[in-house]
Amino acid sequence: MLPHIPVTIPEVLGLLSVALCLAVYRLLRVPSHLRHIPKVPIWALLGSYFSGEVEDQRIKRIVLPFAKQKETGVVLVFCLGDWMVQVVDPMLGRELLENPTVKKQRQSDDMLLWRLIGHNNIFMSDGETWKRHSRVFRDALRQAIPLERFVSLSRTTFSIIGKGGRVRWSDLTHRYTLDAVATTVIGYDFEALDKPNGSFVQKYHDVMTAISHPLYAVFPSLERWLPRWGVREMVDDFVQDFSKVLQEKRANPGNDLITYMFQDPEMTEADYRDNSIVTFIGGHSKQDTTAGALTTAVYLLARHLDVQEKVRAEVLAVLGKEEPRLEHFTRTPYLDAVLRESLRFNTPTAITVPRISETAIYVGGTLVPPNTPIALHLGASHYNDAVWPNPGTFDPKRFLDAKYNPGNWVSFGAGPRRCPARNFSLYEQRVLVSMLLREYRWSLPEDSIHRDTLKNGFSAFALSLPENVDIDFVRTTI
Repeated sequence: MLPHIPVTIPEVLGLLSVALCLAVYRLLRVPSHLRHIPKVPIWALLGSYFSGEVEDQRIKRIVLPFAKQKETGVVLVFCLGDWMVQVVDPMLGRELLENPTVKKQRQSDDMLLWRLIGHNNIFMSDGETWKRHSRVFRDALRQAIPLERFVSLSRTTFSIIGKGGRVRWSDLTHRYTLDAVATTVIGYDFEALDKPNGSFVQKYHDVMTAISHPLYAVFPSLERWLPRWGVREMVDDFVQDFSKVLQEKRANPGNDLITYMFQDPEMTEADYRDNSIVTFIGGHSKQDTTAGALTTAVYLLARHLDVQEKVRAEVLAVLGKEEPRLEHFTRTPYLDAVLRESLRFNTPTAITVPRISETAIYVGGTLVPPNTPIALHLGASHYNDAVWPNPGTFDPKRFLDAKYNPGNWVSFGAGPRRCPARNFSLYEQRVLVSMLLREYRWSLPEDSIHRDTLKNGFSAFALSLPENVDIDFVRTTI
């Protein structure tokens, strides 16, 4: 019989502390096969994550200075509870994303975002599944760009602005883009412009807020150890509600992407649901990249009144009093430069979905071992001063310079997996901004929290989206 050895509470606490330290050490230590890649200091990153610092500020303050010091375009970053290789040079990023051996990494179901959007969609799938989804999206998006719908929604937006005054522009753009995507892609009118507090839209806001807890974003595995059952129920209820929208859509088909998907015999119910939800997320709320782009563009024109006047003169000369048509935008190079520079200045989607390769690959001379998560950081690539001179300066002329290299602009990604809706987004922006320039002049309020610099809201999913942006409008037409 073994002798009884008394254990005191301090000893138990000491053992638990040792066990916790060992667990943290194993979580944070760099795997031996990745130690040759320059590592961004872990404690600086953790301090940034836990302080709630937004992605674009973390990149400018920590990651890019480190990469510049090490003279590299490839760095190792602790992200989403694991070590990930991040590329901060756009041309190296293209090299990565055009490599046929590189595939999208399947994301852990621990993070509730993936529970919401699923894996059976064009953004998350790979191989034959992606090819099938891509074909359906590509064929549907080849249909005419819905300029008439964008024009109509712009008119509704102007009716809300009225004769002018102070407007919470960041909120209004979210409502505009939801109606644009919902009616033309999903084929369902949420009436966000007319009913901003509608129950479906509000439920979506609540779900996205609930799943975006910073601690669970940094350490997704916490969902296994400290599951948030209430949040999971919210996610599942929202997915069920969305499925009801799809059932209604099946019964009342229209001229939209989802109807086109229903006509494809190879698409499954999971395909319909996941593609619809991920399209909805891509089109609205605080995760709305097009709304973020529109907010940034109008904000920058409010701060740079000389640029606003120059692009207005171009728009008036080309459009006159006519409704926008596709051919108009072949003759507005400065407007295009303004929108592209806005997307570079504050890239809404900061980083691509991680990729992996089953074999070792080289990116810019750096060996990346097999099955290592690797991503192109779009925001960092656009602020890399080795590629973009004076990246913190808003300068649309850089896109009209003969020396400009289009390969350095990666706002919609690069390679065969670029955003399939990039033209939809750009025309959505062109129509609203061109019509806004014709109807209004605007400026930034003196007491704006964005007076000195544009401030993005916190996003657990590495998105750079401005919030609480007020603009002072003055109507110039009767």
